[in-house]
Amino acid sequence: MYVDLHPSLSGGPVSKEMLGGLAQELSFPLEEYLTRIDKIRQEMEQRNIDVLLIQHPSNVMYVSGFQTFSMNNGETIILPKDDEPYLLVHAPEVGSALLHTWFGNIHAFPPNVSFESYITDLIKKSGYASAKIGLEMRSPAVNAASYKQLEEKLPNALIIDASSVLDGVRLLKSDLELEFIQKAATFTDQGMLAAINAISVGATDNEIAASAYHAMAKSGSDYLSNCVIVTAGKRSGILHSTYKRNQIKNADPVLLEMGGCYQRYTSPLMRSVSIGKPSKAVYNVMKACFKALDNVLSTIKPGLTGDEVARAGWEALNEAGNGLVSHGNFGYGVGLGYPPSWADGTGKIELGVDTVLKPGMVFHHPIALRNLGEFGVCVSETSVVTDTGARVFGSVPREMFLK
Repeated sequence: MYVDLHPSLSGGPVSKEMLGGLAQELSFPLEEYLTRIDKIRQEMEQRNIDVLLIQHPSNVMYVSGFQTFSMNNGETIILPKDDEPYLLVHAPEVGSALLHTWFGNIHAFPPNVSFESYITDLIKKSGYASAKIGLEMRSPAVNAASYKQLEEKLPNALIIDASSVLDGVRLLKSDLELEFIQKAATFTDQGMLAAINAISVGATDNEIAASAYHAMAKSGSDYLSNCVIVTAGKRSGILHSTYKRNQIKNADPVLLEMGGCYQRYTSPLMRSVSIGKPSKAVYNVMKACFKALDNVLSTIKPGLTGDEVARAGWEALNEAGNGLVSHGNFGYGVGLGYPPSWADGTGKIELGVDTVLKPGMVFHHPIALRNLGEFGVCVSETSVVTDTGARVFGSVPREMFLK
């Protein structure tokens, strides 16, 4: 039986008329995107880059607006320094591209042609076969095979690593981005409170996670950039463990972490719960975590480095005693993200990091200590650097909840 498939599936340029009158769903006004393009081109000018290939999923969305839950299928922005940009997507994703992006030039990869071939053909037709081309080499979206194909198909071009071009542009969040993160924080708060309320002896970590997922989705969250973390008892002492059909027992500490999402922007949060009065060891470690977070948030000021703020955090954690596990990270940049991470790679607060804090930088501050295989506790906030310090997005009380 013959099926007459949609013409977009054969590849090539597509147009918004294919939406059949369906209204577009742009995350930001056009002016916001044009401002981003201008800033990126300033970075390109400084690095003498003629064409930038943007392939990292969150960067593709940041520049074009394109979003789908099936990223990492070759989606690419070809951004010349002074010509109109192109967005190229896997043919089945044409609908999502037309729905979400402001770009006028949208192309689908033909099913019988590799996206590397299609990209290089467009570059050649645009007159950039011998240009200096920037590639996000440190992105998981750019593998060795793709890089090799681009080199082979563009033998006269100079391909350089441009992984950091968008880092500086995305570093400072706009007012609208901060509004999105604040909105995401309201979803996170609902999920965290629901998880805390669901905790009881005999409940499973899956049931607790389900309560968090339900509350966040019901309140309006997009699908999450990372799974909900619920880990209890001795398993709470294992970094990055989460729900796995385990029952909550009396005297268990329960470690929670989650992040609601709005237009792919996330505001993560961590809290700890104790089933009954915590042991002295758990209490002392939790106390050190609270103090470390307080130190970090009260130390943050424009002009300080990540290293200086991290030292304030370590000063408190060192009071917890020896033999504990800490990742040593007192803040990492968050904003627009895709699974498997809500981190956006724009900055860190760690020892040895000389990045200078500026108003508009947004960090998640994950303060956690673990006695490996015995217990773990945590507390965190997501904050934005302001002109005078740090402003926290969430509203869940900063305490160890007792059940």
